[in-house]
Amino acid sequence: MNGMYILLALSLLVIFSYLFDILSRKARIPSVILLIGTGILIHYGLGYLGYEVPDLHVTVSVLGLIGLLLIVLEAALELKITRAKLPLIGKAFLTALIILLTTSFVIAGMIYYLNLTGDFYTAYLNAVPLSVVSSAIVIPSVLNLDEHKKEFLIYESTFSDILGILLFDIVLAIPEAGGHMVTKVGLGLLFTLAVSLIVGYVLIFMFEHITTKVKFFLFLSILTTLFVLGKLFHLSSLILILMFGLMLENYDLFFRGLLRKFFWQQRIEEVREQFKTITFETAFLIRTFFFVVFGMTIDLRALIHPGVMILGSMILILTILVRFVNLKMFFRGSSVFPEVLMAPRGLITVLLFFKIPFDYRLPEFSEVISFVILGSALLMMIGLLFSGRKTTEDEFELMENFDHGAFSHDNPLIDKWQLSDDNE
Repeated sequence: MNGMYILLALSLLVIFSYLFDILSRKARIPSVILLIGTGILIHYGLGYLGYEVPDLHVTVSVLGLIGLLLIVLEAALELKITRAKLPLIGKAFLTALIILLTTSFVIAGMIYYLNLTGDFYTAYLNAVPLSVVSSAIVIPSVLNLDEHKKEFLIYESTFSDILGILLFDIVLAIPEAGGHMVTKVGLGLLFTLAVSLIVGYVLIFMFEHITTKVKFFLFLSILTTLFVLGKLFHLSSLILILMFGLMLENYDLFFRGLLRKFFWQQRIEEVREQFKTITFETAFLIRTFFFVVFGMTIDLRALIHPGVMILGSMILILTILVRFVNLKMFFRGSSVFPEVLMAPRGLITVLLFFKIPFDYRLPEFSEVISFVILGSALLMMIGLLFSGRKTTEDEFELMENFDHGAFSHDNPLIDKWQLSDDNE
């Protein structure tokens, strides 16, 4: 195919993705559904025109790996830690952890009970990706909720991303760790945490003193290199990405005492804002191409197979039940609609599934993954359609540039939200 047409197609995909975001805020249809739908249409359109769709699984894996790094970095750059928010952050962390563990064990139990595999470890390894909530889909979709639930869901989905990835890496390391799993994994996490803290200070010091305009992709390449090296040495290297983002966003907690003499606060703030802007823009681009390419790999005939539909529906029902029970524990005496339906699966689910060694993959489970991703997005859409007030343009613009630090009493837009919620 002519290179000019490919360039045109890529440009149109980015434009459509931006338009999908606008449509998403107006019609409350998650943009991920539109992106996957676009990929499916391209798949069948190419077939109709006589072009054979190549094997795109390697492309999906590479895009997913880059997206994984950016999602963890993006999530870390959104976790503003303050003393006033510690109770909310603690509850959101515990809720995300409990829902993740409970959902993964329940789904694994169902897989094992249905005799899809005779090995519970295999069942659990396949269940973990299906238990991770996609913060990239949740965050732009919670503006119509009241202030407390809104911020809780943002933190909870962000923690679900991070904890889900770490849990999967730990479970994946169990066969190599053998009988000393707890010791090896625990020491590995502590060592990685210590190294990540040191590397974070070094990277921020370098970033602060580099005067050239080209910085972001240099440091993204450095982080990617460290991530791959960490994997080769069997370390939980995503902790490094997470720590770097947390240190950059919460520099006032990490740069105290003598460290203030070596780091300039004003310069770190400038670096942070530049880094966040480029990270969010790049993450948007990667997510766009990932979900479109992922849609191109979907076979609708396999997706509507009775076995796939039954198994996928059972997983969705179990997911919602577990979420309902846990949210009821947190919001005692309050309605948990529509947030009980706001548990979409996304990029991380697909990427973690592709990381499962071939010997541990369940037959035809990729179609079940696709069904759950689409089904969870549709359930979230139903929740949004039947929820309360609509999101204004100003609110959506603020959330597009979301920063937990923006949630303060000095922000007039937040005050307006709070007044609106109180009047309701």
